[in-house]
Amino acid sequence: MPLQPPIPPLLSQYLSTPSDGSLVLLTGTLGATTNWLVLRFVAASLKRERLIRAKDGLDVQSKDAGDVKVILVSWLRDAKFWKDGGRKLGFDEQKISIIDTLNSKLGSGTAELAGVEELILQAISNVNGKSQEDDKVLLILDGLDFLLAATAYPVEDLLDMIDELRGHAMGTVITANTDFPLLQTYASSNPLEKAHAAFVMSLAHQAKIVMSVRELDTGGATDVSGVLRITTGGDKQWEEGYMSEVVEEKECLYFVGGDGSVRVFERGAWTAQA
Repeated sequence: MPLQPPIPPLLSQYLSTPSDGSLVLLTGTLGATTNWLVLRFVAASLKRERLIRAKDGLDVQSKDAGDVKVILVSWLRDAKFWKDGGRKLGFDEQKISIIDTLNSKLGSGTAELAGVEELILQAISNVNGKSQEDDKVLLILDGLDFLLAATAYPVEDLLDMIDELRGHAMGTVITANTDFPLLQTYASSNPLEKAHAAFVMSLAHQAKIVMSVRELDTGGATDVSGVLRITTGGDKQWEEGYMSEVVEEKECLYFVGGDGSVRVFERGAWTAQA
């Protein structure tokens, strides 16, 4: 497979840095994770490339997006995982702050949710420095739904924390698991299933866009890793700011190479190359 660009062309407009407090929801499953999407969001933000719509309808790249920095908080993967992935994409590690909750067990056990919020807010403050300009920080919360399974935190408390954190960042990206058993809302569903479904649905209603990855319906394939579906979320305010025009909803395929490279393509457009 030929060398792939860090940001797949088909996704360039969707990976522009969220602004105006916008929320982007990334969902995946155990067999199709969102790791590669998170890394591409970071890459797009650190390169300060935003996609804006020109008045004539043409796509225009603008690099005058300010000095964006990223705070990545992950409950499912350690700092080494993200740093290794970042090096493959040429990240400037001085512009990304990784909070490794997997090893620190932040938010699990006896730790209070207020402590999680305080630590993240402190990280935002440290990144902003003396300027106190929150609009230059992209906040990524990876696997936040893990706290629902690992603790007894009410869904409402998690959502309240997210609202507070979003108020201190230019944009927020949240990843969540959407395996079918976690989204059941039958009368016989257990409390965890009901809580997880309510959590994901609430985020989807608040999001500007939802990017979902899943395995192929026909099973595994050697040249396709999964299906990517992009839809609009419940935030329909398209007048200005991030994604200033209605999202073009689409479904395409993607392939994650062993070297971490990613190719995103329309169905039927893949051409196998050695």
